[in-house]
Amino acid sequence: MDLLKPLLESGRIDFPGQDLASNLTTALLVLSAVVALAVGFVQNALSLTFYTYAGGVVLAYLAVLPAWPFYKRSQVNWLPRSASASAPSLVDSPNQPSSRKTLVEDVSDDDE
Repeated sequence: MDLLKPLLESGRIDFPGQDLASNLTTALLVLSAVVALAVGFVQNALSLTFYTYAGGVVLAYLAVLPAWPFYKRSQVNWLPRSASASAPSLVDSPNQPSSRKTLVEDVSDDDE
């Protein structure tokens, strides 16, 4: 379990890695459904179909959920945060006029 711990904790993958993970998930689930239907049809057992598909789902999860290194090939270099791009304050400062209108102001503006 110690070998999988770094993979499970570092879940950051890049954008092409997200696309690859999505495509891989879709392909593995469709492939496992086709294989499960074929196995169930040949063996004439519905329970075997479900078990085969469940195995394919587990395989897809093991292939996609850990952040494997091939999902991190092209890391994004983000720009550093500038001082002017800081988040605006949620509290109105007393020096700035409020741009919000009250209900009374809205009604009085309609009469003009």
